[in-house]
Amino acid sequence: MDTDSTTDLLLTALQTRDLAAATARFDAAMKAALPPDKLGATWDALIAQLGALRGWTIVRRAHTDGKDVRVARLDFERGVLLALVSIAPPSQEIAGLFFKPAPTEATTAPYVDLSAFRAEEVSVGRAPFVLQGTLTVPNGAGPFPAAVLVHGSGPHDRDETIGANRPFKDIAEGLSSRGVAVLRYEKRTFQHGAKLDDTITLDDEVVVDAVAAVDLLRARSDVDAGRVFVIGHSLGALLAPEIAARAAPVAGAILLAPPGRPPWDSVLAQMRYLEAPPAILAEVEAAIDLLKAGKLGAGKLLGAPASYWQDWAARDGVATAKELGKPILVLRGERDYQVTDEDVATWRDGLSAAEDAVFVTVPHANHLLIPGHGKPGPAEYETPGHVDASVVARLADFVLQGRIATFITPSR
Repeated sequence: MDTDSTTDLLLTALQTRDLAAATARFDAAMKAALPPDKLGATWDALIAQLGALRGWTIVRRAHTDGKDVRVARLDFERGVLLALVSIAPPSQEIAGLFFKPAPTEATTAPYVDLSAFRAEEVSVGRAPFVLQGTLTVPNGAGPFPAAVLVHGSGPHDRDETIGANRPFKDIAEGLSSRGVAVLRYEKRTFQHGAKLDDTITLDDEVVVDAVAAVDLLRARSDVDAGRVFVIGHSLGALLAPEIAARAAPVAGAILLAPPGRPPWDSVLAQMRYLEAPPAILAEVEAAIDLLKAGKLGAGKLLGAPASYWQDWAARDGVATAKELGKPILVLRGERDYQVTDEDVATWRDGLSAAEDAVFVTVPHANHLLIPGHGKPGPAEYETPGHVDASVVARLADFVLQGRIATFITPSR
């Protein structure tokens, strides 16, 4: 039985109020914390408030701390909730169940002009991993310059939804309001996560589908095939030069918060910044030591096998960017604790001789390039916001004209 099936069985049991079946796969800790009578009381309170459960859809798949996590949207008669189910592979025991309100519908960023473009549903890639996507195209005959948006690490939908924010929706609609066609699509690990296993590489997870997205754009009559750009965020930014090279010819690449350190160094730095419990930090440090020594074996680091981390570490985005010979724009938020000045310094040093590489620091912005204040952390992603207007303007300027915007101070 796979994780999606375990989730469906649990929700079916809840829908029919078969509490014995619902708790049958609970692990020992869950059975103690949430026995049938307590689960029944919790569920009855939800039903009293929202009405009967009509159906559900698994909307997110992830792997965290050795557990498979499924997020399901539950549609009740009078409302919507999200169910977060944590499942231990390979036993398929349920280690966690949590209900929370569904995020509010995405608002439109103030710099978006919905009358300036149209949205079209498209399919990216080939069977068995065809991905659903949205192409926003400016009104008019075209052909228009265009861009593909490439996600960061982890399962992401086409909007790169993180908490209450949808940065790819902001960027796509903001650019299309300014005359740029933009393609965004569901990431393979989001739409087809149940089909994937531990042999997945970054090619499988990111690169192959992004190249297919570039090919899709270039084949369209309303797109200027000579002005297609790759815009990557976080892991997608690291891989953007490689995607651009493999999808050649492209007009350039935009790197939003590109990591520049080995991935395990970034993991440790983030855990220390977030003051992870010492026991968990020690466990991760030990796994990283084994990984770096080539002795992790069948063990995993944060749910991923050694082969995945080694593949990541072997991707030299800076070297590929140098060989690309195309304009490169690098942006990082000033408040980004996930990709730091140390990461950007790697890119700046490696591209120091490239006259067509521009580096921009966005004041007050976090990893999602959304403005904020105070000490940055993951909790702020739950606060709704929009990608900074100056970022979208800067991207449009780069794609449309190649000029350096005056409202953001570039740093070299």
